[in-house]
Amino acid sequence: MNKEDLKIVRVPIPTPTLWPHTTTNSYLVGNEKETILIDAGYDQPETKAVLEQALIDHELAQPKSIILTHFHKDHAPGVLQLTEWEATIFCHTNEKDDMLHSISPLKTLKFLEDGDQISVANHTIQILHCPGHTSGQLNLYIPATGILIAGDNFIEKGTSWIGTPDGNVSDYLQTLNRLKELIISKIGPGHGDWLLNPYEHIDFVIGRRLQREEQIKSLLQEHGPLSAESLAQKIYQDHVHPSILEVAKRTTEAHLIKLEQDGLAFRTGSDYQLKD
Repeated sequence: MNKEDLKIVRVPIPTPTLWPHTTTNSYLVGNEKETILIDAGYDQPETKAVLEQALIDHELAQPKSIILTHFHKDHAPGVLQLTEWEATIFCHTNEKDDMLHSISPLKTLKFLEDGDQISVANHTIQILHCPGHTSGQLNLYIPATGILIAGDNFIEKGTSWIGTPDGNVSDYLQTLNRLKELIISKIGPGHGDWLLNPYEHIDFVIGRRLQREEQIKSLLQEHGPLSAESLAQKIYQDHVHPSILEVAKRTTEAHLIKLEQDGLAFRTGSDYQLKD
């Protein structure tokens, strides 16, 4: 079967997600005989309506498998609107408890691990464990097309937040460098349109994270001990939409934790300072 016989459809679903995005991407992968759904959006009736219309518009089979890239409320609990499909729900083992909470009262999950492969419409999809945004973030790579479905490892506008208790900046940078080794034609992000310049975008995100780390080190050097909240105010105040200040603070804290783990900073109470 040629790659042209496999349909990969991005389905933006309205969700109360973070500014500037107003939708969360689900992806339908398959054909008229067999299809999987990647991510299921928010738990609201519009989720089902939008997905079922996409199945009709693109002549795709109703999915019997739903793969959730991570447990966040704008990506996972939409499965509660899709129970009539009687689909099997998959996630990474690290997400088990958080996922069960996110999709409650559903109680049945199956798990995918790094290196697993699944077959859809006679095509192989490689499962990648790509932690950073969350500890169990899954990405899906389709070698025949070079397409990477990346969950919230990427968003079209800006960069994803990486914060406690689930995110880890060191893991995220390792994930980004690993993804650069793939042969990628385009990336399907968690929010926004397809990323058609994959390597340039990966380098942009790596650069942003490294730039933020250097900025935090400079601010600690200049001002002495600071909390994550104080640092976030200095970095982001008047530069970002107020609605994302909380995740900006959590991303700042994740960078501080990395500096501490790297032996470059230490914490006293809620304040961090650089080591001499």
